[in-house]
Amino acid sequence: MDSAYDHNYALQQNGYFTAADLEANKQGRYSEAQMSRFKSERDYIAHSANKYENKGPVISLIFGVALLFFVVILYFVGVFDILQTMLGGLFLPVMTGAAILAALFVFVIAPRQYQSSVDMYKSMGTPLKESPLGSVQTIEARAEVYASEGGINRRGHQSSRVSYVLQMDSIKFLITESLMGVIQNKRLYRVYCVNDQGAWVLLSMEALD
Repeated sequence: MDSAYDHNYALQQNGYFTAADLEANKQGRYSEAQMSRFKSERDYIAHSANKYENKGPVISLIFGVALLFFVVILYFVGVFDILQTMLGGLFLPVMTGAAILAALFVFVIAPRQYQSSVDMYKSMGTPLKESPLGSVQTIEARAEVYASEGGINRRGHQSSRVSYVLQMDSIKFLITESLMGVIQNKRLYRVYCVNDQGAWVLLSMEALD
């Protein structure tokens, strides 16, 4: 095992923090560079979120076309003929009910779910003046790092891409692949972090042994 000094130097070379960031976090405050990064990230989210607004009609169109294509396939393979034979006089009421449910999903549920996701994304771009960062938190624990094939995003939800995770006790942080390659499993670390709008963000860290 390398010395704590050498290991901490490697951590700083592969993480998004410097010795100055670490010293500021030890004193319970953010460095100027960290505040600038948080501001830039929120500004980017606030700007990029605008292109996702007012896309409800497009979402309805996409789901509507997909549903229509599915119905056409069912028609040509004879599913409706089978159902008509099975249901008899109930066929028309059942199909009417199914059509109403399908229309409800296409024109109401799908657009609302989409807009809910957009609103959650926009909230991550709230300016620091309106939603300031919380206090710097400290966690001391034995580290566990791993690649998550399913992945977790910044909000802790499942993602389709591979994520690299640092787990300290029950807290999980998204890290870079290069930083994961430096952190040693079961080694004792002190992590400085913040819970930013429901997501844990790694600020800096140091080895304690």
